[in-house]
Amino acid sequence: MIKKLLLLGVLMNGKMHGYRLNEYVKHTMNFYKDLTKSAAYYILDQLEKDGYVTYATEREGKRPERRIYEITTKGKNHFLELLRECLGNYTPTSFGDDIGAAFIGRLPAEEVRNLLVNKRRKIQDQIEMYKGVGDHEGNLQYVINHNIAHLKADISWVDEILKNIGEENQ
Repeated sequence: MIKKLLLLGVLMNGKMHGYRLNEYVKHTMNFYKDLTKSAAYYILDQLEKDGYVTYATEREGKRPERRIYEITTKGKNHFLELLRECLGNYTPTSFGDDIGAAFIGRLPAEEVRNLLVNKRRKIQDQIEMYKGVGDHEGNLQYVINHNIAHLKADISWVDEILKNIGEENQ
């Protein structure tokens, strides 16, 4: 659902060929990493079969033909349904790092400390990356702020573990 919502949402801005659509997602919505180019084209084909988008082929000079996608009225209505579903529901976040934390006692405390300090540095780098993006127009800023809030929570979580490891060693 999310990938369809994303592609339809981008097409709400106007017609776009597949490469440009992928570049838009990659550069403007770079916080969303779960859409590969091949998946985008596959989903666009599905959306076309379902009548949510249409395409026309275009050729520039000697370049290969490319498809220019456009959202249909049915697609706009479907986009609004998906948007309402996404905004009205809650998808619990799954943290793969929790599995490592569950077995933290299997490693020596000093090794855990070094690993977590490294993890903390990587999280901080992600925060800086988001801050470096600068302000985005409109609603994309909400997404950036949401990601920064989660990353700051992750830093607090790592700091709590580091503190507990320090107390256990005293």
